Amino acid sequence: MSAVLVCLSDYPRDLVEGWVADGDVEVVLARRGAPMAEVLPDLERADVVIGDAARTFPLDGAVLARMRRCRLLVHPAVGLDGVVDLDAARAHGITVVNAPGYNAEAVADWTLMAMLLMLRDGTAADRDLREHGWHARPLGRELGAMTVGIVGYGAIGRAVHRRLRGFGATVLLTDSRPVPPGDALDGRQVELDDLLGGSDVVTLHAPLTDTTRHLLDARRLARMRDGSVLVNAARGELVDEVALAAAIEAGRPAAAALDVFATEPLPPSSPLLALENVYASPHIAAGTVQARQRVRALVGDAVRGALLDLTTTDAG
Repeated sequence: MSAVLVCLSDYPRDLVEGWVADGDVEVVLARRGAPMAEVLPDLERADVVIGDAARTFPLDGAVLARMRRCRLLVHPAVGLDGVVDLDAARAHGITVVNAPGYNAEAVADWTLMAMLLMLRDGTAADRDLREHGWHARPLGRELGAMTVGIVGYGAIGRAVHRRLRGFGATVLLTDSRPVPPGDALDGRQVELDDLLGGSDVVTLHAPLTDTTRHLLDARRLARMRDGSVLVNAARGELVDEVALAAAIEAGRPAAAALDVFATEPLPPSSPLLALENVYASPHIAAGTVQARQRVRALVGDAVRGALLDLTTTDAG
């Protein structure tokens, strides 16, 4: 009997079929925008599932309980929050593989771009020139003269730090675990409240967990420096967005660059969109050609390995 591979991500058929060309494998691609009820019959007979990078097909406990044949779930992203119930997967014997670190360089590039845009008021300068013509604007600030606080020191936080060294910025960092001095490069690990009060730019790279949801609430936002900048390319729910809008109007922080939001797509009614000193992008920080190549290579290797093991086990 053929093995069944179900792909929930929006991948081209020739790409997915190329991963399993040497085996007896039926490839099923979920229809974009399909309700879970349409996809569920295929998930019930799947041996291997590629999760949905766009997070439109969440695999909760009820769905996983019906995936009785599934041996492996490959999720082509870093974060699993809100898209895969890991406890349920373990309970049903499903191995879950994600893609840690594949997007670190891409997100770090976006983060530095965002810092520079905000410190030099780049988007406002462009808008002002187009609307009002050529005239002088307020002075910007140099990244090398800033103290940057990195919240979360995993692969992306470290990649951001490496880039900041080239600018000469002072770096503070905080993480849920102690960072060995040698791993912290020239940065200094401090408590979160101290980082917020001591940084001109704060950039978030922590995972979303029960303890980090609304990590930056009204109280903590008020600890930020006057004129400071907040950058978030991690998870929207790390920040209380209502509190952030009020904090920006009060000047602490004075500006924010945001690639992620608690609700995506971001509703047009979001108070953040009404603020001129907020730079917003539609969850694209990881979106580079190179990052896509890395994650697809990782998914392909995992799928091939799982189906090879499956074939070998069945033959034995």
